[in-house]
Amino acid sequence: MIDITDASARRRFYLSRSLRKHPIGAGSNLSALMALPRIPLPMNFAELFPNEPWCLIGGVATRAYMPERTTRDIDILVAHPATIDKILRDNTWTYDQELFFPNTTLALCGTSYHKDHIVLDVFSSEQTWVAEALRTPTYDQTGVRVAPLAYLVLMKIDSARGVDQGDLQRMLGRVNDSQLNDIVAIIEKYSHDPQAADDVRQYAQLGRWERQQPQRNHDLDIDRGPTW
Repeated sequence: MIDITDASARRRFYLSRSLRKHPIGAGSNLSALMALPRIPLPMNFAELFPNEPWCLIGGVATRAYMPERTTRDIDILVAHPATIDKILRDNTWTYDQELFFPNTTLALCGTSYHKDHIVLDVFSSEQTWVAEALRTPTYDQTGVRVAPLAYLVLMKIDSARGVDQGDLQRMLGRVNDSQLNDIVAIIEKYSHDPQAADDVRQYAQLGRWERQQPQRNHDLDIDRGPTW
């Protein structure tokens, strides 16, 4: 029985079994899925927070780096949560609840809001990686600002829920070795788990296998001549 409260243990459980299978192929054309248009967001963050640093994180942000998947809420990372709270309340957003992550090593905390059936979760941390993530402009296919891949990977490594591990595999499977080294450098700098950097490389390997096409069995192509 693994310790489900420990992100590192969840990652090792997932990776050990996935790597053992050495799966080739995804069953879907990932390149075709990646080329599909993204669903427009139901709100304009640039207009709502014109003078505040922010970027998308969570499931919506992953669509910049992998085929889009359905997710119910919108997550954003901000530098000044108190200022964002005031802006949202002034714009008739309703406060729902505080979001706590007792096992996070990134000191993440958050607040949930809703308006017109839109759920918005606002996250922040006093650690220095947040300012660095917000300093680098990165945009998805619709022009909405998202977290740079390295910092999105950092947060998903820290969480390591089942859906996060699938996201890590698909996002990292698309990067080249140089890009992977840059991501690993961020993980080594900010993650408090010495195993995390190696885990990132293993998720990348799983993602690359997923994008490979199985080799055709050439024995099936041999002309065996007439069978009558």
